[in-house]
Amino acid sequence: MTLIPRALVLVLLLAAGACSSRPGSSPSPTGAGTAIVLRTGDRVATATLADTPAARDLLAMLPVSVPMRDAWAQAKSGRLPRDLAVDRAEPVHDPAPAEIYFVPGADVIAVYYADLGQRVPGSGLVRLGVVEDGLDNLAEAGRRFTVRIERAEA
Repeated sequence: MTLIPRALVLVLLLAAGACSSRPGSSPSPTGAGTAIVLRTGDRVATATLADTPAARDLLAMLPVSVPMRDAWAQAKSGRLPRDLAVDRAEPVHDPAPAEIYFVPGADVIAVYYADLGQRVPGSGLVRLGVVEDGLDNLAEAGRRFTVRIERAEA
């Protein structure tokens, strides 16, 4: 009799885990993250930073305003005030839409909104997090704008 409730709990836990991750995104190594907001004018996007050294380094510099531009018709990118800690970060060569990345050596943050099938050469990108809501707000913000990145209010 006790096996039925335990089996049901296991099925529910497995189903919840399968629904919690977005296709094409990889969860943070610990399953934890920090909510942030990306604002440009009256447009808002919410995101979750991964629990990685590079993402924690970005979190430490928040709030920050970053002039962004759209040079590739697939991502909005801009230079951060300083480099992020990327030691032992696994490089990403095939960026996915709704993902936030850092370009090592260039101090650039990029939010991908489209997949044009292009691979990133060299040392690749470092994944920082994922945009949960409002990706269209960033994609439609124009070719040049400033985004303010800050912690989400609790």
